[in-house]
Amino acid sequence: MFAAQILRAGRRTIGLAGAMAVAAAVSACNSTPAPETPQIVKSTAPANSERPAFFVQWKTGGMPGLTARPTLAKGVKLPTYPESAIREKATGTTSLEVCVTTEGKLVDVHVSSTSGFPVLDDATVAWAKTATYEPAKFNGEAFAVCGYHVDYVWKFANPSN
Repeated sequence: MFAAQILRAGRRTIGLAGAMAVAAAVSACNSTPAPETPQIVKSTAPANSERPAFFVQWKTGGMPGLTARPTLAKGVKLPTYPESAIREKATGTTSLEVCVTTEGKLVDVHVSSTSGFPVLDDATVAWAKTATYEPAKFNGEAFAVCGYHVDYVWKFANPSN
């Protein structure tokens, strides 16, 4: 008789645990999913680097929790065409890889793909160091991102120039 009571008590415990698990699963299905946290990287750059201490490594294929990608801030002036590039009729696309801080500043700027004209690449880098962006946002919160690509196309408005 004692053994039967323990067995029954054990069944009730399993039944109660099973019911609690089902209730938790139903509750989870009916609730809003928790926001996804981006993978935060601690910088290993030298102390004198402008790279943020913590950032999210940019991925072009989609990023969980991303609610806003970095965008050029309103009113930012675009780079001025260098006079020597105008004389040479130099055109091309300069691609930069940068970090965008939570304040929207571009730091750790370097050329990832050249336009073919060093004067255009230099002008793009100089501009990027003064430009401001709206930072990336993950679940509505501003985050620094590194590995973000900025392309600037240098071309003449009127091709007959």
